[in-house]
Amino acid sequence: MKDNFIRIDFDHIFSVDKIITIFRMNFAPDFTCEGESHDFWEMVYIDGGDVMCTAGKRRFLMKAGEVTFHKPNEYHTFSGTGNSTATVSVISFECASGEMDYFDGKIVCLNHEEKTFFHALMTEGLLAFEMEVPNDPLVQRLNKRENAPLGSSQALKNLLEVFLIRLRRNKEIVPKNERYNYKIGGVEVSREVKELLDILAENVYGRLTVSDIAAKMHRSISTVNNLFSTYQKGGIIRYFNFLKIEEAKRLIRETELPLTQIAEQLAFDTPQYFSRCFRVFAGQSPQEYKRTLKDYTPPVSNQTPVGSREA
Repeated sequence: MKDNFIRIDFDHIFSVDKIITIFRMNFAPDFTCEGESHDFWEMVYIDGGDVMCTAGKRRFLMKAGEVTFHKPNEYHTFSGTGNSTATVSVISFECASGEMDYFDGKIVCLNHEEKTFFHALMTEGLLAFEMEVPNDPLVQRLNKRENAPLGSSQALKNLLEVFLIRLRRNKEIVPKNERYNYKIGGVEVSREVKELLDILAENVYGRLTVSDIAAKMHRSISTVNNLFSTYQKGGIIRYFNFLKIEEAKRLIRETELPLTQIAEQLAFDTPQYFSRCFRVFAGQSPQEYKRTLKDYTPPVSNQTPVGSREA
């Protein structure tokens, strides 16, 4: 008698085909890993500490309890922030599933259950495989353990696929661009510090207090002060006045505006306060600075200009 049962295929949202590396390591605060790129996915989980990751030409901060992915052929590396030791778990694997593209450009923040699941995944994986050079897993050759528990390799594959599904459902996502670091004046700063400095630069013709800046950034005054201190010592308003004086110097060089008008345009309370700030940052008064520009004579070259002939 023929049965009426219907056989339904399983969905394969994520299908991990091969594993390339799996390891967990502790790194010193000032560690640096050599950059690399390869034709498979790499998953990086931060067990503890903070890590500065590089993906392509961008650097971004990773915190404890977060996962990120490097897509195939993306140059990447990671290094310490100099603040504390870091514990990092890495699994690299081949997976041709289109859903993997979802993780590109994202940082996933794990909840307590997901952290527990990940640690179970890593435990199973480290029972099944070992790096050929345990003290230097960046020498990337993975071997099966001879005495691995029965089915540990398959268990790792299944757990990894389930973990990817759980990450895909996770809504605690941080776009990498919110963690990007930037170089300003030779100093590497976070996106928040760059936002703060942009506010100062954009308002150089106006008036700002630290309270105004905090309101614009939706942060507390103490947070804003702490952010700025990671860029420069001396205080926000002092730096704001420095930007104003730099703009004043440009206006003196490039325009014929009277000094009193420049002071007014740059929102200094009085011409006297403008002169006092100018002397602090330029080492001379606005009048002296203007006079040095008029007295300057370009050096005369003894060379014959290209394209001309001597008489």
